[in-house]
Amino acid sequence: MNEMPFFNSFDNLILLSDSYKYSHWKSYMPNTKYNYAYLEARNGAKFNKTVMYGLQYILKRYLVGKVITKEKIDFAEAIIDAHMGPGMFNRKGWDYILEKYDGYLPIKIKAVAEGTPVEVNNVMMTVENTDPNVPWLTNFLETILLQVWYPMTVCTLSREEKIMIKDYLTKTADNMNNLDFCIQDFGFRGATSVEAAMIGGSAHMVNFKGSDTVCALTLPMKYYNAELKDIPLIKTVDFVAKNMPAFSVSATEHSIMTARGEEGEWDVLENIFKNNPDGVLSLVIDSYNYERFIEVAGTRFKDTILNRNGVTVFRPDSGDPVGVSLRCLELLEKYFGVEREITTEYGKFKLLNNKVRLLWGDGIDYYGMRDILFAMFNNLYSAANLACFGQGGGLLQKVDRDVQRFAFKSSAQFYDGEWHDVYKKPKDITKASKRGRLALIKENGKFKTIREEELGDKTNYLETVFENGKLLKEYTFEEVRKNAKV
Repeated sequence: MNEMPFFNSFDNLILLSDSYKYSHWKSYMPNTKYNYAYLEARNGAKFNKTVMYGLQYILKRYLVGKVITKEKIDFAEAIIDAHMGPGMFNRKGWDYILEKYDGYLPIKIKAVAEGTPVEVNNVMMTVENTDPNVPWLTNFLETILLQVWYPMTVCTLSREEKIMIKDYLTKTADNMNNLDFCIQDFGFRGATSVEAAMIGGSAHMVNFKGSDTVCALTLPMKYYNAELKDIPLIKTVDFVAKNMPAFSVSATEHSIMTARGEEGEWDVLENIFKNNPDGVLSLVIDSYNYERFIEVAGTRFKDTILNRNGVTVFRPDSGDPVGVSLRCLELLEKYFGVEREITTEYGKFKLLNNKVRLLWGDGIDYYGMRDILFAMFNNLYSAANLACFGQGGGLLQKVDRDVQRFAFKSSAQFYDGEWHDVYKKPKDITKASKRGRLALIKENGKFKTIREEELGDKTNYLETVFENGKLLKEYTFEEVRKNAKV
């Protein structure tokens, strides 16, 4: 079966915008030469800082290089003519970009370094056309560029959860050895697409090194590694080992634990232990009765667990998260004992036998984690008793553009020989937009947005990352992680 050439919208940038934007080239004032826009997380965002992440992926995937061709223009014209009516498509504008720039986009994009947490109500990216004949192009690209909200929001959420966990470890433990593995991404199956899982999953990896979203492992390698240049197959194994961004462990699911029915659960468990003598082993324990499971594990299989060359993790994934978690800790303490007590300024906190740990991985979000950690704190259990939280929909799905209130707005336009401020000022003042050409500085340790003409000798943290179809600034994943470190 022959496929129609360029039928895939993913490979045609001209089709990656909102319908109404195809009419805007007719609506800009005729003497407009340049259009300047910016991205921010507005006041009222859920978290007071937003992490820049994912722009480099979007640029490399969709904007870098010769992205406009005659075939793509022809096909886009056919689509928009049928979709909106003849004459709506800006054929002349796209032909101009193809003929003068060989299909490279005459656009300049500045942005704060990837991984950087920026206080809300600050500019994080600016976009402007570099050719006076295409002022419409700036905001045409809003749709694809604003999709950076998703990796930025997941990365921000993940980082805030890490800050919270670190706080409880500081209060109840004596080291941070496991901090980078305290949240395991369980979100692949709940994501809306493979690409969403890859993007959101990689955003989580900026902050943590635990993930079960396998497809996301390749995104940092491909889009955040400057060394990746057509690596020969023979060197693939070495490259992957060197650049692996996240890890996972052996774990069961209910299809395994229920394979021989309720009466055969212990035969299944014996087989699991036999075939997993080493490493971390995570066991889902609520197939029938989680309390009985821990009792049997702590009596019949106690010596096996204590003699394993690794940690056995108990995962109760049903019931009230707080109540069940506390009950599991009590039972694990009863059957396996306390390794030691950790004394901090907040009290004495029990750390269970180092051969056993707890994991909660069902329906958990930021607030659910907080509730469990707070309950453990009040009951004098160290947060280090948690191997990790397993987070799925609460990490990759229960987010939207309004979590951090992202907006992409035009703030300046050039006409009659000079720049003019452009802004909106509705009655809802939280949606008022910024004016003029912008710069991002630091003042008293915090980011602050000022007008570009006020910059003087101050450092502008917005760097040119893309210009006229070329990526000018590239970040490695390790640099992103370093910038986002808590």
